Amino acid sequence: MKIKKSYLAAALAAVCALPISLCGCGGNTSDPTDGDEIVVGEGMKKYVLEAEYTPVANVIGGAQSGSASGYDLIMQSDAEGVSNGYFIHNIHMTDCTIVFEFTAEKAGTASISVRLISQWGNTIFDPDNFGVVLNGNDIKYGKIQVQGSSDDKPKFVDKIVTQKAEIKKGDNKLELVVRENTLNTYTKSTGGPAIDCVTIVTDAGISWTPLTENLDHIGKVEG
Repeated sequence: MKIKKSYLAAALAAVCALPISLCGCGGNTSDPTDGDEIVVGEGMKKYVLEAEYTPVANVIGGAQSGSASGYDLIMQSDAEGVSNGYFIHNIHMTDCTIVFEFTAEKAGTASISVRLISQWGNTIFDPDNFGVVLNGNDIKYGKIQVQGSSDDKPKFVDKIVTQKAEIKKGDNKLELVVRENTLNTYTKSTGGPAIDCVTIVTDAGISWTPLTENLDHIGKVEG
């Protein structure tokens, strides 16, 4: 059966009029105030790993226009949405890395989300300026737009970076790496996000050892 040219042209016009976002290839650049819904499917379990309980004692960061390191990277907050009342900030230094180490009972798949804000206004993060690395392998996530917010009144939201991470049986390492960029609007140098926590949803059965003693060092002069 032959299709009349007028009908074919109309059909092609209808297809071309569809929103380009249907392809999903542009990454997540929606409203930065919108958090991603974390879904826990059947047989899966949600694990929240707090950034303030990671090994930060020897981490060298950077403030907006100065230095910051160690336990001074941990900030206390009673703002709504701050998990556990603390978060990590001032990691504005190239290669500054926050490490989450955990153990899995078996191999499995996982979704991984990060709860972030930015001190630089609404900011787009991607693997070029903010790496999410699992067991030495970069997670190739799309662009995520993170809300600009002050440390005094942080408004964290969850952003999913992958739905299909490969968790291995035994020891696993998840690294959040600040990569060289010019996001720091004060010095036109490297800027990173503030990190509240990481959420992992998986069937692998994971455990980790939070360094709760980190909180004992906040505000103290270390000898």
